[in-house]
Amino acid sequence: MKLSTTAIFAVAAVGALHLLQRERHQRQLNEVAVAQIQISRLTHLTSNPDLAASWAPAGMDAKEYVKILDANQQLCALSLRHKLGITRGRRLRFTAEWIMKHEIGRRYWEKFGSLRAEEAMDDSDAEEFTEVMNDAYKARPEAKLVGA
Repeated sequence: MKLSTTAIFAVAAVGALHLLQRERHQRQLNEVAVAQIQISRLTHLTSNPDLAASWAPAGMDAKEYVKILDANQQLCALSLRHKLGITRGRRLRFTAEWIMKHEIGRRYWEKFGSLRAEEAMDDSDAEEFTEVMNDAYKARPEAKLVGA
């Protein structure tokens, strides 16, 4: 029995799609693993203010830094949901606006938003996430515009 050229191409296409899907799934698993490490570290620091104090930026009170780390933890979880395609579009904008309604969210973004923008370079998902967060920050009348 001879296989037709069309059947051979179909089998090859299905195989290629399967490999692409496996690669995508592996990237997602890697993203989740890295996010779990980051969130675990943030949990450890927020649970141990004495340790957090040693990582606090110069001039920042340890209690304030723990609050900032908590906001960072929220953003890390949201960023992962965005990266995995769960929180996109209007849902992402809604959540960004909700975070920026809270003073601690704005204080975090004021202090570390530019760092997150630097980290996001050359990662289209991270750049999109950062842009949405930055837009939500700037839309708040209470926000202190960075560099203004």
